[in-house]
This record gives sequence, C-alpha cells and structure tokens, in this order.
Amino acid sequence: MNVLEVLSPFLTDRRKARMDQILSQRTRNLLLVLEDIYDPHNMSACLRTAEALGVQEVHVVEDRTPFKPCKKVSIGADKWLDVKKHKGAAHCVAELKARGYNVCAGALREDAVSLTELDFTRPTALVFGNEHDGISQELLDLSDQVFVIPMEGFTQSFNISVSAAISLFYAVQERIRRLGSSGDLVPEDVEELRAKWYTRSVPMAEEILARAMENEGGVDEV
Repeated sequence: MNVLEVLSPFLTDRRKARMDQILSQRTRNLLLVLEDIYDPHNMSACLRTAEALGVQEVHVVEDRTPFKPCKKVSIGADKWLDVKKHKGAAHCVAELKARGYNVCAGALREDAVSLTELDFTRPTALVFGNEHDGISQELLDLSDQVFVIPMEGFTQSFNISVSAAISLFYAVQERIRRLGSSGDLVPEDVEELRAKWYTRSVPMAEEILARAMENEGGVDEV
C-alpha cells in the first residue's frame, strides 16, 4: 500500500483530476530566484505568480532579510511549491549551475539583453533582487546573463513582484510556443508531487497514514 492508495478515497474525483491537470503543466526547467526581498507582500505576490504559472521551484537567498511571506497575499500558494532557502548567493548559484540552469539576473546594466532574447527552451533561473538595492554584485558576477524587461515609457523599473510576473509569464508563453507545452516533469517527479499534494490536501493525513502503517506494516512514500 502506498500514500496515494491510502489517501485517494479522501479526495473527490474532481479534485484528483484537477491535480493531474496542474501536474501536466508543471515545470522545474523554469524557476524563480529571489534575493533578500524585504517586503512580505512582494514575497507572497511572487510565490502566487510562480504557482499560478506552473513554476514549481522558488529559490530564496537570505543574506540579510529572512523570507517570511504574508499568507493573506500568497493565499496558500507556497503549499503547492518547493521553496528552497540559501544562506548565500554563491551556494544558490552553484547548486543551480550544477543542475544545468542558465542563471539570468534582472538588472539595469549596459550589457543587459532584452528578456525576449533569453532562450527559455533550456533550463533557466530568473533572478530578482532587493526592492531598494536590486541584485547584489556577488550574484550579478555569478550569473550567466543579465536581462532587462523592455519598457516604452519614462519609468525605468517595475516593482519586484510585477517584474517577476511579467518575466515568468513571458517565459512560460515562450516555452509553450517553442516546445508545445511548459510542463515537463518526469513521471517520478509527478508521482512524488502528487503524493505531497494529497498529503497536504487531506485533513489529518498524517494520522491516517500512521494508522495505515500500523495496519499494513508500512507505507511507501509514493
């Protein structure tokens, strides 16, 4: 017996079908990196945007500011995401590059390319920085590319949550246009996430699983 078999009777067929539909559009090949964001409302808005657009991973660099989103704004988006915290830019970038990501930092710089010039068919991490200071020099130096969002007015920058929303939306649409779909999870990842989502969706799931383990002599993870 596994987690899905144990918890499936506690979810409606409609709810399970909805999860399967969302899983089919989920991606780990596009992810969001946030460095030292200080406003809880901006943190939450970024999480909400990532989840709504099918981006599964959000990486957070906490050099100076702890990451504590406002739950009223995120409305539970983090429940469905994998949020990973890093104590420094170097640790974060090293992990992402080891996994094959092209690390792209959003910043106003002379050598910056347009968001529209990035190749979203390859694994891409979009990086956004502190509301006042932007991305740290350390993280900029470690990034593979620096990009800007094209703007047509006098204003030279967007709010951090707006920048993330525009960039992620464009990236997802580009992936759909060029790849046919933004979703790209492997079957093993789909099953693992499905088990996590079932557990987070069923009231008293841990108690139910514990009882099943006692009765059946063990419960597999998925």
